[in-house]
Amino acid sequence: MRFALAGLVLLIGLHVLAMMALEGLGLGSAVWLTFTTITTTGYGDYAPKTVAGRAATIGLIYLSGIFLLTQAASAFFGLRVLRRQRMRRGEWRWNMRDHVVIVNAPADQPAEYLRRLLDQLHRSHAGTEAIQALVITETFPDGMPPMLEDDPLIVQVRGRFDDPAALKAANVAEARVVVVLAEEEAERLSDSRAFDIIHRLREDGVRARIIAECVDDRNRERLKKAGADAVVRPLRGYPEMIVRAIVAPGTERIIERLFGSEGDECLRFAVRVEGITWSRLVSVILEANFGTPIAYMEAEGHLHTNPAPHKTLVATALFVLVDDAQRPTAAAIQKTLDQIT
Repeated sequence: MRFALAGLVLLIGLHVLAMMALEGLGLGSAVWLTFTTITTTGYGDYAPKTVAGRAATIGLIYLSGIFLLTQAASAFFGLRVLRRQRMRRGEWRWNMRDHVVIVNAPADQPAEYLRRLLDQLHRSHAGTEAIQALVITETFPDGMPPMLEDDPLIVQVRGRFDDPAALKAANVAEARVVVVLAEEEAERLSDSRAFDIIHRLREDGVRARIIAECVDDRNRERLKKAGADAVVRPLRGYPEMIVRAIVAPGTERIIERLFGSEGDECLRFAVRVEGITWSRLVSVILEANFGTPIAYMEAEGHLHTNPAPHKTLVATALFVLVDDAQRPTAAAIQKTLDQIT
C-alpha cells in the first residue's frame, strides 16, 4: 500500500510538471487537469492538446496512475479486512485506557460466564455502564462466540497469562482493574498460576487493582502478599461476586461471609410485623442486640431489601444479620416488636 501511494504521488507530480512544460498550463490548471484525469472525472475544461502532452498523459495517468490508484484502493480495503480479522481472532494490540482486563476464561461455559459478568458490570449503579473489557485467553481461537462478538465493549487478546506480548497488547499498564480468573474452579494449581500472574504484573509496575480468584483458602495470604488487592472464591454460578469486587471494593468480603456460617450470618425469623415503620423496626432490633435487619417478606412471598425508612410494614418474616455473640429467636423478636405496637 505504501509503495502504491508513493508511486501515485510521484506520477501525479511528474504529470503536473509535464502539463506545465508541454502544454503551457499554470500550476493550478495542471493540478486540476491531473486530478480530473486520474479520477476519470474528465470535465473537459482542460485537456492535453500536443502530441507530447497526450503521450505523457497516456503513460503517466492512463497506464501507470490509474493502475497504481486501483492497487492502492485494493490494498486499503484489503488492509481493513485483515484488520477486522485480526481483531476478531485476538491478534490486535488495543490502546484502551481505564478498562477491565480479564485474564483467563472459565473452562466450563466461558462465553455464558463472561456475558453475565459483563451484563452485571454494565448494569451497576457505580457508573460502569460504558466501561470496556478485554479478555486474555486462548479459549476462543476463532474469535469471540456469537453472544459476545457483537458487543463493542468487550474484545479479546489471544494468548497465555505468561506471555508478555499478550499483556502488552492488552495495555494492562493503563487498566483500571485486572481480574485473574481460575480456569478450573476446583483445581488448586490455578492458585499457582494466579500467583505468577500477580507477581509478574506488580514486577512490571502495573498499578491497577488486581482481583484474583483463589481455590484454596490457605493460599489467600500468598496472593495478597504477591500484590492482589482482593481475593475471592471462584463462583461460576455467581459472577456478580467479581463485579462487586470491581465496582465496590470490600463488598465481596461481606458477601463471602454471608455465604458461610462463621462470623456474620443472615437468618430468617418468622414473625408478624404490622404498623411499624422500617426505621423504627431497625432501631428496636439494633437496641435489643438481636442483629441488623436487612430485609422483610410479605405474606404473598414478596421480598423487600433496603426499604424506605418511613415504609409501614406488613410482614411475615424478617431477615437479620446475626453474629456469633447474638442468639436471637423468633419468639424474642416477636415479643419485643409486640411491645411497641
